[in-house]
Amino acid sequence: MLSLAEARAQILERAEPGETIEVCLAEALGLVLAEPAVADVDLPPFDRAALDGYALRASDGRVETRLRVVGLHDDEDGAELEISADEAAHVAPGDPIPWGADAVLRSDRIRPEPDLGPPRLVEVLEPVEVGENLVPRGHYLRAGTELAPAGARVRMAMVGLFAAQGCVHPVCYRRVRVAVFAVGDHMVGPGEAPVMHRERNAAGATVVAPCLRWGATAHDLGAIAEDDLDAALSRALTAPIVVVMGRSTATLRRALLRAGVEPVISGVSIQPGKRMNYGVVVGPSGRVEHHVFHLPPSPIAALTVTSLLVGPLIARLQGGSSGPPLPSALSGPPPTVRPTIASGPSRSPLKSTTRPASSRPRSTIAARTTSSGSPAPRPSPCSPPIVVLGAAAKSSKSLPSVPGRPTTPDRVTRSRLACQPGAYS
Repeated sequence: MLSLAEARAQILERAEPGETIEVCLAEALGLVLAEPAVADVDLPPFDRAALDGYALRASDGRVETRLRVVGLHDDEDGAELEISADEAAHVAPGDPIPWGADAVLRSDRIRPEPDLGPPRLVEVLEPVEVGENLVPRGHYLRAGTELAPAGARVRMAMVGLFAAQGCVHPVCYRRVRVAVFAVGDHMVGPGEAPVMHRERNAAGATVVAPCLRWGATAHDLGAIAEDDLDAALSRALTAPIVVVMGRSTATLRRALLRAGVEPVISGVSIQPGKRMNYGVVVGPSGRVEHHVFHLPPSPIAALTVTSLLVGPLIARLQGGSSGPPLPSALSGPPPTVRPTIASGPSRSPLKSTTRPASSRPRSTIAARTTSSGSPAPRPSPCSPPIVVLGAAAKSSKSLPSVPGRPTTPDRVTRSRLACQPGAYS
């Protein structure tokens, strides 16, 4: 049985990014760029005012200098104005700087001449330097600057920037399709009543949700009877990824072989979900065209395998990263055990929690108390608890130790069901 790291490596080494397409910017959200996005204009495209004030020549910004105000009408474009000597023009934040001006003096540093209506003459109260209070052209971006490299995922914060730079049809990897169905004559849809011996197909929706989170297009084909397996597989194998959920029966195994599925992995050391199987369908060119997962019908097992194995495959086929790396506890030696007594309600088992040096718990070990009152690990998490917490633990009353019990704890590593950050993260 393979470890999780080995299984993921074998799956990803058979995955190659799919074809690329040119999409409109609104539909690119969440996709991975196949080509870098490049700025085509400077940002800002002109010198603009950083605050409300008066644009002028810095050489005219001497104290007590009186300047004539030009461009008094709101419909005049500041970019078409030209400032001559001893002239100034009112500008608002973001307005283009008139030709000839090289600074902006704040409104509170100028005294307008008393008059009715807009000021026609202003007096400079403080000096100004060249470039003061203006944002020069190309301050944020220069034309030709790379906005996002190939392999970057398009997120909401990028959409406005791409639109401002004319990148309205980015080239991205096509969204991967995933076909999901459950096998079993006893299965009914989630919206149907599970009468008699039947049960609802909850695993289908459980698999679809993380696939959508990883950016794929998922199709739940529902529950399929064993007699209809061949037709269902033929329909599902139009998608690059197929997830089949059901008991490992001879009928299902033969149907997968007839569909051309070559077995690759049989069992992974994760729980729940260790009885998963993985195979591929190889095309005439020798390239893997379809990835087929056979998962247990349990929704929790299906969610575990989808998050840890199917999700990274989706990301790889879409040209992105295969997700966060596995914790060192899953790919390296077991962590150092540091037992601690966990408090809890009365009549709950005593637990010893594994904490690595980085402090976050990664393992939980069932334990009992010895005759001296110290915690001792219990070898099997399925055996009944033999101690209680709460008042019994505080009163130092403990059961006698059981002779013959090993002192080395069973290490069970816990891993978060990490999902690839999507476009809304």
